Amino acid sequence: MGDSRVSLFVKEPDNNISIQKIAEEHSEYIRQRVVDALLREDVRQCVTRSERMTNIELPSELDIYANTSFDWIKITHFDESGYLWIPVIESAFMQELRVAGFPLIWQKSNHLNELSTIEDIISCFSIGLSLSAKSAFDAFSEECQIAIEHRWFSELERERWFQELRKLHSLQVSTPVINWHTTLLHYDRIGAFLDHPFYPTARAKLGFDIKSLSIYGPEFQKDFHLQWLAVPLIHYYPSKNNEHRLPSLWPTFEDVGLPASMADSHALIPVHPFVWKNDLSGFLVEAEQLEVIRAPRPYLRVVPTLSVRTVVMLDMPEWHLKLPLTIRTLGAKNIRTIKPSTILDGDIIQTLLEKIVANEPSITNRVLLTREDCGGHVDNRAYLGFILRHYPVEKLNKSTLIPVAALMAQTSTGNTVAEEVAENFYDNNLEAFLSDYFDLTLRLHLLLWLRYGIALESNQQNSVIVLNREEPRLRILLKDNDSARIHLNYLVNRWPCFASWITQLQDRRILVADELPLAQMFTTITLQLNIAVLVERYAIILGLSVATLYLRIRDQIKIILSEFETAGENIQLANQLLLEDDQLYIKYLLIAATLAEKTETGAVDVNKFYGYSAPNFLKTV
Repeated sequence: MGDSRVSLFVKEPDNNISIQKIAEEHSEYIRQRVVDALLREDVRQCVTRSERMTNIELPSELDIYANTSFDWIKITHFDESGYLWIPVIESAFMQELRVAGFPLIWQKSNHLNELSTIEDIISCFSIGLSLSAKSAFDAFSEECQIAIEHRWFSELERERWFQELRKLHSLQVSTPVINWHTTLLHYDRIGAFLDHPFYPTARAKLGFDIKSLSIYGPEFQKDFHLQWLAVPLIHYYPSKNNEHRLPSLWPTFEDVGLPASMADSHALIPVHPFVWKNDLSGFLVEAEQLEVIRAPRPYLRVVPTLSVRTVVMLDMPEWHLKLPLTIRTLGAKNIRTIKPSTILDGDIIQTLLEKIVANEPSITNRVLLTREDCGGHVDNRAYLGFILRHYPVEKLNKSTLIPVAALMAQTSTGNTVAEEVAENFYDNNLEAFLSDYFDLTLRLHLLLWLRYGIALESNQQNSVIVLNREEPRLRILLKDNDSARIHLNYLVNRWPCFASWITQLQDRRILVADELPLAQMFTTITLQLNIAVLVERYAIILGLSVATLYLRIRDQIKIILSEFETAGENIQLANQLLLEDDQLYIKYLLIAATLAEKTETGAVDVNKFYGYSAPNFLKTV
């Protein structure tokens, strides 16, 4: 990073560590994640078409790089005139090989070029590609630099905030009354500083500059006011329950500086201020026929959540509002607008889940759901619309809510969030907490898969643990389930009472013809994201081997599958894919969301492109 980037962030630290050193640390962190991701996703078949060599087998010109603690892979198919050498070590989690260190070596004849920077490494991976394919790698290189900048800037804010919390603690300043929504915001913010486990540049919010990140990012958790558009009713499509579901704080036309008489002909649509300032004018030029009116006055104080585009109404925090936001996260193709079909689909799936939970005594009191039946869009435009999410306040009294995404994050005390949970709710028994969480998570999602033919994209943001000092001590709250996979024929034949709901789904990608997509989603979301990454982290803290914890997970799955088999469910595919096969399915996030087009991957959804290359940690224990 050049000095022009560095000057955006920091003054010289008091501890005399140089700015350059700090920049290098963040760059090295992202570089490691990037190369591991390239290997994990076998980008350009860098693993499957490479030749693995020990140090003894290296050509003599590479002797100066030889190290007995790792091997090398030799990649020859990028370019006929050169070879790429990558030092590697074996891995058992999510990939068979990880990068062992730097530099990588590009060899042409006897000339060796050390590749130490992210830019050079990604450029090497684009050798031999067409100009259009190469442009995606070039864009990813820029994304890496943004990830470094955003991580650096956010880490400075984390340390500032943590120092503030530690100071308040040392002064024994009394804290305000704690309730479910303040704890949720607190842990949302903590979770925002933790990277996605697998997408290497997850800290990059593409489209935000540093100033925008500091205003609208969950790491900074600043409040702001929403802007509003008056849209002619002929262009506005509200969900069926809007009239009765809008919160009492929803503005009148007078509240936003418009004549009250406009209520007869227009509807008010909230707009995120970032979109209002940066993209809305262009959108409205494209859609001149809409004849919308910009309200002169902002209204409704909100604060961002972990998902960035979803904000909390601070004066009615049981209401969260999901808004289109023209940034990209977890890949260049993942723009955070709102597809109009998700407004209805999310409500339908949440309603199905509500009926299922009520029908299943084993989870009736353990699973909570948000209500997502209120929203609207303007002429099917993904950048003009909203979804309102209502939390079940009556069931959250004296509860602490924590997104799964925050469980591994560090708190201001130096402990992790899960350790804090164990201290506050499990008498410091971290193993007991993890066991409860793992068991409920597995039971819930295996039940949905095997009995109902449903798999949820209930990732670390969409799964929230609800903790109480009374029983049940741990519950799970599910939200934002508009991207599920449903085995259509199975569900309709087994549960015909749900057929009328299923036929209303607008995004037909939700409906699948067989069980495999359910298994893929369960494996990549529930098992890998929501369970395995915790196993990898907390085995160390507990002083246990990773294999020991995975054996417990395997045993829990076997017990649950046996119970379902006894109840008449077909567990064959689940047993095979989870417990018997040598490999597990894995999401190829980087390829699908950044480096390749859908025409190349064949994926109907960039977030559901799978490989079959992860070592099965449940079998190898």
